Amino acid sequence: MPRMLRMPGKDVLPPGPKRDFVAELYVHYREAGRPALPQIEALTGTMPNPHKVSRETIRRLLTGQTTSQWAVVDALLRALCQMQDRDPDGRRWPEPDDQYEEDDPATCREYLRRLWNNDIDDLEPDEAPATPPAAPAQAASGWGSQPTAVPSARPAPGGWGSTPSPPVDDPWAAGVAAQSSPPAGGYSDEPPF
Repeated sequence: MPRMLRMPGKDVLPPGPKRDFVAELYVHYREAGRPALPQIEALTGTMPNPHKVSRETIRRLLTGQTTSQWAVVDALLRALCQMQDRDPDGRRWPEPDDQYEEDDPATCREYLRRLWNNDIDDLEPDEAPATPPAAPAQAASGWGSQPTAVPSARPAPGGWGSTPSPPVDDPWAAGVAAQSSPPAGGYSDEPPF
């Protein structure tokens, strides 16, 4: 007989957003009669709008070892609700005679999604997703890029193969040096007249 899952103790899963999320999943797991993981797994693949969830993922969700994507969590919730003949979009705590009070009108799905978001948003820095590596610098080419020196037998005075002259402080100054050297960014804000 497979071992039944139990809610992790506070020493394993300390109080906080993750514990709140797992505790809410356990409410539905208990109400469904603590079904075996293979039974839940099979149901996630056969219900309307199926999203097959592996028994290992279900176990990890119920023990607080993963948060997973919402589609996976939602499939688990729908399977557990189906096992208890409950609508996941029904009010979480039904009132007698359907008299809704304004204190907590959330549905099972809305409440679990709120806890799921709280769990994700409160991740510790070491659990946050790694920053993707920086993209390599693109080689300058095409329109707007800096011209590269063209090798030639003799240097062209003030032309493509020449070394740029030092920048001039006065952009309106007369002279070939001010007109032949492009600014450091490759574009000039000055009009071409």
